[in-house]
Amino acid sequence: MSPSPDPAEPDATRPDAAPLLDDLDEVVFRTDAAGNWTFLSSAWTRLTGFTVEETLGTNFLDYVHQDEVERTLALFGAVVSGGAVHCHHEGRYRTSAGGYRHVRLRAKVLRDEQGGVVGNVGTLVDVTAERLGAQAAAEHAHLLELVAAGGAAFDDLPIGVVELAPDLRVRRCTPALRQLIGPAVEGGAPLSRLGDVLRPTGGGPVLLGPHGMVATAAATGRAQHADLAFRNRAGGEHEFRVTVLALQSAQERVLTLVLQDVSERRRAERQQSAVSELGGLALAGMDLPDLFARTAAAVRGVLGVTHCEVLERADDEGTLLTRATSGWAAPDFPHVLDRAELEGTIVPAGDAASLLCDLTATVHHSEERRRALAWWRRRGIAGTAAVVVGGTASCFGFLCVQTTTPRAFTADEVAFMSSVAHVVAAAVERRRTEEWIRHRALHDPLTGLANRVLLHDRLHHALAAQQRDGNRLALLLVDLDRFKEVNDTLGHDVGDRVLQVVAERLRQQFRETDTVARLGGDEFAVLLDPVSGRRYAERLAAELRKQIRRPIAVEGLTLHLEGSVGVTLAPDHGEEPVGLLKRADVAMYRAKQHGTGVETYEADADLNRPERLGYGGALREALDCGQLQVHYQPKRDLRTGELAGVEALARWQHPTQGLIPPDSFIPLAEQTGLIRPLTAHVLAAALEQAARWAAAGLRLHVAVNVSARSLHDGSLVDEVVQQLEQTRTPASALELELTESAVMSNPEQAMAVAARLRELGVRMALDDFGTGYSSLAYLRDLPVDVLKIDRSFLQDLSTNCRNVSIVRSVIDLGHNLGMRVVAEGVETPEALDLLQDLGCDQGQGYLFGRPVPAADLVHP
Repeated sequence: MSPSPDPAEPDATRPDAAPLLDDLDEVVFRTDAAGNWTFLSSAWTRLTGFTVEETLGTNFLDYVHQDEVERTLALFGAVVSGGAVHCHHEGRYRTSAGGYRHVRLRAKVLRDEQGGVVGNVGTLVDVTAERLGAQAAAEHAHLLELVAAGGAAFDDLPIGVVELAPDLRVRRCTPALRQLIGPAVEGGAPLSRLGDVLRPTGGGPVLLGPHGMVATAAATGRAQHADLAFRNRAGGEHEFRVTVLALQSAQERVLTLVLQDVSERRRAERQQSAVSELGGLALAGMDLPDLFARTAAAVRGVLGVTHCEVLERADDEGTLLTRATSGWAAPDFPHVLDRAELEGTIVPAGDAASLLCDLTATVHHSEERRRALAWWRRRGIAGTAAVVVGGTASCFGFLCVQTTTPRAFTADEVAFMSSVAHVVAAAVERRRTEEWIRHRALHDPLTGLANRVLLHDRLHHALAAQQRDGNRLALLLVDLDRFKEVNDTLGHDVGDRVLQVVAERLRQQFRETDTVARLGGDEFAVLLDPVSGRRYAERLAAELRKQIRRPIAVEGLTLHLEGSVGVTLAPDHGEEPVGLLKRADVAMYRAKQHGTGVETYEADADLNRPERLGYGGALREALDCGQLQVHYQPKRDLRTGELAGVEALARWQHPTQGLIPPDSFIPLAEQTGLIRPLTAHVLAAALEQAARWAAAGLRLHVAVNVSARSLHDGSLVDEVVQQLEQTRTPASALELELTESAVMSNPEQAMAVAARLRELGVRMALDDFGTGYSSLAYLRDLPVDVLKIDRSFLQDLSTNCRNVSIVRSVIDLGHNLGMRVVAEGVETPEALDLLQDLGCDQGQGYLFGRPVPAADLVHP
């Protein structure tokens, strides 16, 4: 049974633990009861150079220094047998480069409910620099004691010692130091020679001079300490911890210099400091280009090489991009080299050498190869070391160093490069993860297009730029017609493939500056920024429909789709994202309902405008408070010019907004169910007015519009009968106008209602004829007395021959069916003359009069 993890301990069993632990400097681990690794955080690779993947499943003792295995086993055995929970100790762990790191281990023993050991969980901390420092300090102190006490033969001292004569010349020097430094410490050499080759590090004190270490020790008798550096004849750098002692013998005070080589410790400290600093910068979120530059500079400085660079593997064909350099005179170093030339110069670190050689391999004797080799030779490159950044499976690139002097890179130096490469790889992977998360958050996973969130963001910024610069932009909203049938019939897999094909076509059609998005389902949107105007946007919308209508081959089938597109423009239709999307949606559904394919937003057709939505409650109040008025537009007999009738039209006199046109509230009344009381109100007012006109000796036919909802709700006939009886108006004075679309939404019901009304003596008119899709068979059978020509056909009659032909045909058709024909929208004398020539019976329009209250109606 697995134990419950201590809340204070990292739970390495959780699948989401690894990403959270990757940024820690210490290694978080877990082992089973046998000591086999079951979890390791990524800091393990930074510590040892071994990858987590190759380490998991191996035993932790495989990495413990062979001299410490028995001690480690005894320690853990005592902890387990004694029933203890926690264990602390320090030891040396093996690295992939063949060296060892000093490690501090803190572990907790995991037990089951019976007390049996099931594993360990804990941390490993790299204390190499700390241990080397402490060890060196202890050794240094001990050696100083030996020198001071004369407890060992001078030539056998395991440290560099220079004894000075009173005239500050070298009296004697230990052989090892003399062999390293050379003539500067030969017997009799002036101390100034040694001062010339030993230089202070980090701004510390100098060896000679009035305030130098030697002068101060001679004057005070106190030991003086400083770090001084020395470069040997081969170019190697040594750092010494130098102590100047004033030792008192029986005869004289002897100045003695003790030089302990601390190069390895200082190198380890600098390496660890560099790795920690770069890790901190990466963890703080430094931009990758800056991190790459800092990495190249840091590695070059720590290793003392001529050049360092971070290379990115751009593809599998051998292309390497220089992301950062330090030391190169030219930024565009050509990384195209033959494998044979690289072998022997690259120090292997894992698979870095073979990977880099494979990627840079090219055809022998190619011009690129010759150019690259010449570049290297001109700059005198004599040695190279490279490590993989990111592991061989997901190689980001390489961290490379070059020297102009022959140099063999040590295992510790390559291990340092590997640690730095791991920091860089972790930063790259973190950035990739962040970009992947951001991409997933802002893009549709099926099509890869922008999603609604990204579209809103781009639209927001585009509108801000539009308001600043004055450019226009357009938003297209696209819906695939009958796409649900594809999913229901062929399955969602086929539907998804269709959406991907459509998405790719849209992506290819538009510019890079435009944004193509999938909003969900079969709905897409395109932000066009900028556009020259409405016609340009509508032309692109029409082209978009053509792309959708192209055949789509999928699963052995050829599918043909249609699309409906709504168009909005800014600033024409709004200047904020939500409003533009809503209005594009209104235009798109209008295109779908009318079958036009493309519609640009028109405010008059928008039933969902905020001001209209506010009319709902106000309209009911208007019906109760008498704010709704009835105006009358005259109809003239085109043969005699006499007033032949009027059409009753509802008008809303709003107390604050003034006169509201019917297009703004009639559709709302249909949506909210108020159309029935509204129709009843208009019908009652019109019949009462007809009765008053009749009493005054004026007999006029009064036409009232009937909506589709009123026509089909079954109460229209009863309402008409009731109003005729209440006003005592003859049925022959009433004319009810039905639109084509109202009739064709339920032809059988419409014909039944019209027949009953006609039996009462009410005249029936078919309004807006020619704009719908009525069948001539229905027109033949429909009990209609009047045919009204839609106003759209009366535009440009003097120049549009097709409209003239249509009007002539409608007039002839109506007369042949025994109907009276009325033309709507008569506004010019030329239109009147033509209608009279064509034999039209009646006309209605601004030429004869606008809708006005009954009291203002002008009649002969």
